[in-house]
This record gives sequence, C-alpha cells and structure tokens, in this order.
Amino acid sequence: MNKPIATQPRSSPATRIHYGERIAALIVVVLIAMLALINLPYAPRTWFDEGSHLHVPETLVRYGVYADISSEGFRYFGPTIGVGPTVMLPVAAVFAVVGVDLLPARLVIVAYLFAALLIFYQLARRLHGGRLALLTMLLLLASRTRGFEGMVEYGRQVLGEVPGIAWLGAGLLAYTVAIFQPAQRRRYALLAGVGFGLALITKNQFALIVAPGLGLLALLDWRYFRVGDWWLRLAPPIIAGGMFAGWLLIMLAFLGPADFSANLAKTRQAAGGAIFVFDLEATLRAVRYLVQVYGGLLVPALVYSLWRCRRGGAAAFAELAPTLLAVLWLAWYLVSLGWPRYAFPAVALGAPAVARMIADLIGWLWQRRQPLLAGAAGVYLALVIGFSLSLTARVVFTPDDSAHRMAAFLNQTVPADRIIETWEPELATFTDHTYHYVPTELLDPAVRQAWLGGPPVAYDGLAAQPPYVLTGPFSAYTGIYSVDALAREYTIIYSAGPYTLWQRREP
Repeated sequence: MNKPIATQPRSSPATRIHYGERIAALIVVVLIAMLALINLPYAPRTWFDEGSHLHVPETLVRYGVYADISSEGFRYFGPTIGVGPTVMLPVAAVFAVVGVDLLPARLVIVAYLFAALLIFYQLARRLHGGRLALLTMLLLLASRTRGFEGMVEYGRQVLGEVPGIAWLGAGLLAYTVAIFQPAQRRRYALLAGVGFGLALITKNQFALIVAPGLGLLALLDWRYFRVGDWWLRLAPPIIAGGMFAGWLLIMLAFLGPADFSANLAKTRQAAGGAIFVFDLEATLRAVRYLVQVYGGLLVPALVYSLWRCRRGGAAAFAELAPTLLAVLWLAWYLVSLGWPRYAFPAVALGAPAVARMIADLIGWLWQRRQPLLAGAAGVYLALVIGFSLSLTARVVFTPDDSAHRMAAFLNQTVPADRIIETWEPELATFTDHTYHYVPTELLDPAVRQAWLGGPPVAYDGLAAQPPYVLTGPFSAYTGIYSVDALAREYTIIYSAGPYTLWQRREP
C-alpha cells in the first residue's frame, strides 16, 4: 500500500496578508534609512537657524557656557531659549567626543527622527491597527509640499521640530496606554506627563498648545467621555507644567534675574512679532500651505476624526488626544506669522487621522460597490505620497557643499583673529574665526519685515568698519546689509554658492 504523498499546506489569506505587511514594513524601513542618511552633511544646505542652534553646544564645549556667542561676548537670548537641552546637550556630548562638526550634530537629530517615526508607528498601531500604522509612517515621510519642508528635511537638520515631536509622541503613546489599560493607568499617566514635559522643554512654542490641550482633554473626559480617572486627567498636565516651570527656574538661576528679565521681555517681543500676528496676508499663506499638505487631506481628516470621536468610549478618547492637539495647533497657526514650520507638529499629529480617513473612505466605497471610485481614492493617495517623496528625494540627492567651500577658503585665507561681520551663523560650525553677528533682538523684526513686507530693519553693521563681511542667504533674505555700502567700501574676494566674502578696501 502506497503511502500518501505529503503536501505543503497552502498559505491562508491571513498568512499572506501577514507576510505582505512584513515586506511592506521592510520596504518602509529601507526607505527611511536612505532618506535619512544619504548626503547627510550636504543636504539640505545648512542655514541660519541650524547654525544658530549649533552655537550653544559649541560654546558649551569650548567655553563651558550654555549660551550663544559673538565677538563681543556671550549672548543668552535666542537659541538658548528657542530650543532646549534635550537637543543642545546630546549635540554637545557628541562634540566633546568627536569634535565640532555638522555631521555628528545631524546624526543626533536623525536618531530623533528614527525614534519619532517608531513612536508614531506604535501610537497609530494602538489607535488604528498595523496596516494603518505603516501608512501613517509613510505619510510622515511624505509630509513635504512643493515649497516647504517635511519630516525628513526637518529630521536631517539641527532644529527642534523633530525632537519635540518625538517627545510629544512619547507622551501621547503613554497617554493612550493609560486610557486602554486602567490597571497600569497611574504609571503611564506619570510617563505621559514626563513625555509632554520634555516636549515643552525641547521646543518652548509647544507650551502654547500642549498645556491648554491637556487641560481641555481633562475637561472633556470629566464631563463627556468618562473613561479615565483623576490620575489621567491631572498627572500629565501637572508634571509637564512643572517640568517646564523647572526649566525656566534653572534659566533664571543660570542667567541671573536681570538677564532673565531681559530674556522674558525679548520673548514677549518675539511673540508679538511672529507668534501672534493676526495678519490677513499671513493667514492666507497659511491656508495655501494647508491645502497642499497631504494633498489637501489634513483638514478633512481632522474633521472626520472629530466626528468619529463623538461616539464616546476609550477608543474615541484615545483618538481624540492627537486630533485635538492638531486642531488647536492649526487654529494658532492661522493667526501666527504663517511659517509652515509652525504647522509641522499639527501635520505630524494629523497623519494617523489621514490614514484612518482614506482607509475608511476606500472601505465604504467598496461596500457601496463603487470599485472605480475606491481605486481612484487609492490612486490619489499614492500620487500624493509619490509626489511628496520625489520632492524629498530631490533634496536628498542634490547635495550642496557651498558652506563647506566657503569655510575652507576662510581657514586658508583669513586670520582667525580678524573679525568677520556676518549674519550666517552656520559658518562657525566649520571654522574657529571671530564673528560678529547682528544683534539677536533684530531677528524677529527682520524676519517679519521680509515675510510681510515693509522697509528693511535699521542696522549699520558696517559703521564699525569690520575688515571682512560675509554675506549669504539669510542676510540677503533680510536685506540687513546695504548693498550700496558694500559695493562702495568692500571688494569681493571669494564666492561659494549663495555666500560671498567681502574685504574692506584700504583707505
């Protein structure tokens, strides 16, 4: 009697879906690594904000002072306030080990980028499941628009946005676990408060939204959802607020009351100049950006998410947390100066809502026997993601070493003790020259003027007759130096991309 031939069991649809998700996840991981690391020192080209932030860890390593620096001495306002120690201290630690350079500093932010993507994957997975979590990650990678940067670009520069989002996502993830797991609520409510607090310390603008957002969530849970307890309602905002206040007290003790008061006055001036503007033209620019991001799906997705949350229950309240913060962020963004970077946290927080809306739309159309419309929705999303990723890939694969070339010329030609007047702080990362920078208090008026129009800000940095003047993209953008005075009193001795080095003519 012949033995039956053993046959290989056929894979089930569930198994094939599982393998498909693994393959998709692997593809997304490879894509993340490529977009994050290729040409990292040269793309995007370093610029004013990144250079300004790098001054603090560089000054800390070289002089032991937590401050910005110019030829006249230390400056305690500006980058020391705008971005917190969660960015500055890790970069300083790397500088202390390998030396001051752009690449190791950017690698610190890339690590934050990886962490942020993983955290938002876990958050979206708990809210909407594994497949939509992968789609959320893909949307975050595709958050760039035609004219403005997205997650990848911000995650390749020493800025506060991606580290702030990583800590905010960690707070939201712990907050979500606390909602779904009452037995461990106290522990995760405490962790949520720590995550939110670190987000506030990382990027102080977050305090404008996160603090009232947590208070509103506590009120909504108390009066409507009733899924949490007072640990969940009170621990996160109290801990986050306490950490933020503690950091301000540390700055007070470090700077001294006089400097701290001056910092507060300058911060209020900045708030009036950029954070709260109420300008129609700026609002219209903000709207134009919002109708581009995610192919115009962000705002409808947030509205749809709010509509879903009306049903109540733990799942609805967990979904409401990132959605409500995103809505509050966009409301503030519309009355601010309208920089897309101000809206970026809302863009990141809204990614799970976009994934949920498009998946529900396609599923609803299939149920209604509308395969063509369902396919059209899927194709539209694929085109949106593909177009955005192509824009990001263009940045990644178009390196720009003009700052490095200018730095090399300075190192070879200009004595390190000669003062160079400039408003391009990124060059200090590559050279040890003595730079004099435009006063910090002129930053917000100059940017406001450049963004909204009007006469240039008054600054006569050439009156001191510096031997060298270095102009570049930011000084050109703000028009801070008189072109006529430069042409009359100085001679161009070298140019590299947008940078030009001028030497004063002998009398």
